[in-house]
Amino acid sequence: MSSSRRPWPDFSPSDVAPSRRSSHICRRRSELVAVFHRLDADDDVRLPSKPGHGGCGLNCCEETTIYYPSRDDPEAVEIRNSDMECLAPRSYLSSPIMNFYIRYLQKPTSPGTRKRCDYHFFNTFFYKKLKQDVFNKFGKETSFSKFRRWWKGVNIFEKAYIFLPIHESLHWSLIIICIPNKEDESGPIILHLDSLGLHNSNSICRDVKRFLIEEWKFLRQEDVLPELPIPDNIWDKLSQRIDEKVIEVPQQRNEYDCGLFVLFFMERFLLEAPERLKKKDLDMFGKQWFNPEEASGLRRKISYLLKEVFKNANGGSCELDWWPLL
Repeated sequence: MSSSRRPWPDFSPSDVAPSRRSSHICRRRSELVAVFHRLDADDDVRLPSKPGHGGCGLNCCEETTIYYPSRDDPEAVEIRNSDMECLAPRSYLSSPIMNFYIRYLQKPTSPGTRKRCDYHFFNTFFYKKLKQDVFNKFGKETSFSKFRRWWKGVNIFEKAYIFLPIHESLHWSLIIICIPNKEDESGPIILHLDSLGLHNSNSICRDVKRFLIEEWKFLRQEDVLPELPIPDNIWDKLSQRIDEKVIEVPQQRNEYDCGLFVLFFMERFLLEAPERLKKKDLDMFGKQWFNPEEASGLRRKISYLLKEVFKNANGGSCELDWWPLL
């Protein structure tokens, strides 16, 4: 097999059935939101799968659970074979599948290999916790201290990039927090990437900015502050030096690929981003950043990867007589 050949099947434009993006997509998404208006906006809603796409496809057991990358990993993602249903065509990705690929991107051998210590990845549940369970309690001194367990002592401001997937109103988008070089004389930059432009960027960026300010306040109380890539004159007034930017990105051509686009944003960014982002580097983005079909085609790759993970978890003895037909 040629080294240039991908280890998962190729796809054609007909496989992802793209259609011209129009107001119909937004209207359809609004209708779905209205149907589920009684549900919490951040709930991991699993829409009914399409006819013919049910079942687990694992002959050796009715329901199989795996832990990726391993059961011993404290941040392992639990995945059941029934979670695979969301990989069927025209289906919305669920949190287990999103978190699987986010963990996959953190592997040293994953696309865009570079020093992973320069990044921090939050899972799909972080923003819900941040918004619902913490902001109402930030007045209490112990609340934020307990919340910091989510990043387990990692100094957020030392990282070059922090990835934060957003799930609201049956839609996925992505926040990337960028910490520039000390020589850049600028504060953090919050980027919002949305493949349908449906999320309220002002509200989301405000939440993330508040999170950064609370962490900044917490660290300023520490007796010894570690070396940071942020100049002292910026650090002292950080709450006033956080920028926000809504990024123009390629738009999905249907109503159901938003999760795939968030994952592809991450993967593409890891491949192309500089060690530390400067404002001039924002030119890397745009409506022509990549072909939308590349993001939609990620559904096939994820299905292939998970199929291999399930087979390996069962010693290769489990036959897969059903898998999402892509």
